[in-house]
Order: sequence, then structure tokens, then C-alpha cells
Amino acid sequence: MKFILLAFIFIFSSCKGLNENKYAIAEMDLKISEEWIYAEKLLKLKSNDVELTRPPGFEQLVMELVIPQKGGLTYKTHCVYYLVPYKEKVSNFKIQELKDVDSCPDNSDKGITFFTLNGMSNLKVTFTDFKLTMNFQYNKIKQKIEIPMPNIEAGVAHEKYHALKEKRLMSGLKFLRLDDESFDNSTNRYLGKLSDRFSKGSAIRCHQVDKDCNTVGENRCVECRYGWYEVVDFQCAQGGSKFCGQNHCGEKNEPACPRGMKVVQLEETGICQSDLSPVVNGDKILVCQ
Repeated sequence: MKFILLAFIFIFSSCKGLNENKYAIAEMDLKISEEWIYAEKLLKLKSNDVELTRPPGFEQLVMELVIPQKGGLTYKTHCVYYLVPYKEKVSNFKIQELKDVDSCPDNSDKGITFFTLNGMSNLKVTFTDFKLTMNFQYNKIKQKIEIPMPNIEAGVAHEKYHALKEKRLMSGLKFLRLDDESFDNSTNRYLGKLSDRFSKGSAIRCHQVDKDCNTVGENRCVECRYGWYEVVDFQCAQGGSKFCGQNHCGEKNEPACPRGMKVVQLEETGICQSDLSPVVNGDKILVCQ
């Protein structure tokens, strides 16, 4: 009975170790793949397709990658380091992130740690056919991670009787890292972002009227980047105050939709979705709640 119990504990511990190993590598694969698939430059690749065994006990820069930030308007650098195990020194794989395009230092003292994994050994990095492959051992189990890099450029192809074309996985193919703010330009005078919402408090008021229906300040609605919409506030003949952005009137925590110009009770001049009611907020604007 004691023997059976010990065997069960051994099998359970082994399965637990295998699962932990599986999850650690899956996390590594997902985290770096989501970033490196957008990489546009792969620099300082050390010993392509050669297992890194020297220098033992010392950290070394394996490669650096230039990657677009979210939105695709600015860039950052990933510096990849590896410490070859030696005696008491445990191997370490580390990625440091620099918030701009900068050359990676020889050690990992600079930047913010993006990912780290202790216990990796027998690391071999290969870049061929616009695909990065990392072979290594982790907890004595062989592992392999492959990441396509379609944005990497490899110079220009010279073909007789053909126009020059860039060398990449597929000519004209590029993975863009876009978001709502990707087309914003810091030098553009236009107001607002695509993600701005009244309910978030991020919408820019481009025209304001007071209780006497006088315009307060300057009317800048012609400068709204994505158009503007009107809210219901003081029942002025020329309309209410206006905000830059896309109109989400009638939705929860958004301005009520103007009903019309007929003079009625303020709460009746705005329209909301069937399960919501117009309520006057602190700025005297009808909001659907």
C-alpha cells in the first residue's frame, strides 16, 4: 500500500511538472509572438543557427528587434539576452524593452523587463525565410518556438529586366499595428480622437451656449477631426452646445438625442433608448440613464 501511494505521488508530481513546463512555454510563445510578428528590423543576431554555449556564466546580447508601438506611429526596441549556465549560475533568458529606437547595451541593465525565463539551456536562434526559430531545452525537455516576421526587410532584389523590389516574405505585404489613434498627427490642428466618448469624459466641447443662449468662447466645431454632434441643454433657438466626435446619442450615459425645436419641458426635449430616461446632469445637459 505504501509503495502504491509513493508511486501515485511520483506520477502526480511528474504530471504537475509537465503542466507547469507546458504553461511557461505557452506563455512565452504567446507574449513574444504578439510583439515580434510586427518587427521591422532584426539586428545583431549572434551566431545564426548555432547553439550558444559560450561564454559560460556570462550574459550576452543575442539580438535586437525594432518593433512598432501600439498604433504604429512610434517604435521601440527589444533587446534579447541569454546567460549560458555554468556551475552554480542558472541560465537566464531575458527581453528588455527600450521605449524608443536605441542600440541595445551589452548587458540587461537598461530598459524595462518585458519577459524573463530561468532554467533555459541549449539555446539556438535561427532566422531564415522571414521566420525566427528558437530551439532550446527547458526542464530537460526540448522546446521550439517559431515566429513569422513578414515585416523584416532584407535589402533590394535585382532582377534583369525587372524593376527593383524589396526583399520580404511577400512583396507589398506588411502587418500594420493600428488602433483608434493610428491616424492622429501631433502637428494636426484638428480636435478629438476616434475613441473619444461623452460617457468617458474624453469628448471635447467645441461650442458652448449658456442659459441666455449666448455663445461662450469660440465655436471651433469646424476643427473637429471626426465631425461633431449637438446636445440638449438650454433649448436655444440656434441649438445646444456641441462636442467633437461620433454621435452616440440615446445610448447609456451619452447625451439624449434632440427631439426638435418645439418648446416643451426640458426632460421631454431629449430622446433615449427605450430602457433609458433623459436626466439633467451638472452641466444642464440631458444624459440618458
